[in-house]
Amino acid sequence: MVSETFENLNIEKKKRIFRAMLNEFEKYPLSQAQVARIINEVGISRGSFYKYFNGINDAYWYVYRIAMEEIHKQNVSRQGQKIPYQMLVRNFVEQTANSQFFNFIKMHLCVNESLIKNEEKQVFEEQPADFEEWAVMVLSHEVIKQILLKPTDKEKLLNYLDMAVKKIKQED
Repeated sequence: MVSETFENLNIEKKKRIFRAMLNEFEKYPLSQAQVARIINEVGISRGSFYKYFNGINDAYWYVYRIAMEEIHKQNVSRQGQKIPYQMLVRNFVEQTANSQFFNFIKMHLCVNESLIKNEEKQVFEEQPADFEEWAVMVLSHEVIKQILLKPTDKEKLLNYLDMAVKKIKQED
């Protein structure tokens, strides 16, 4: 968890530390990420880093949370209206592609997600309340990953998603 000490830093220093962490996590899988490269880029001591974060995983999840907040800002439902998954996926892909987080998100979905320890993953321990919703969510996640791997297939994959969602919703 990010420490209060980090939160109380001046904005410029926080931005420099964040940028260094983002650089590290977009270039290296989490299993190869190093505190040493981060602190060298920022010019802070190892002790300072550990005053701000419990470790490299803690820093990673901080960057992940900020990235998700930034990318999802525009996907908030309007006045309680539910936004269709297809639109959410399209918006997410477009916002990710046009953000400073593109390489980070790509690394997360294509490499780190499979390396993260089970206790840090979202694990479905209970039966989903709505299997249709769950199926569309899982499919949407895979489509996002495929688009990040091969952006030239974006429209084709989004069309496949649209057809699949319609088919899933027909089955009722």
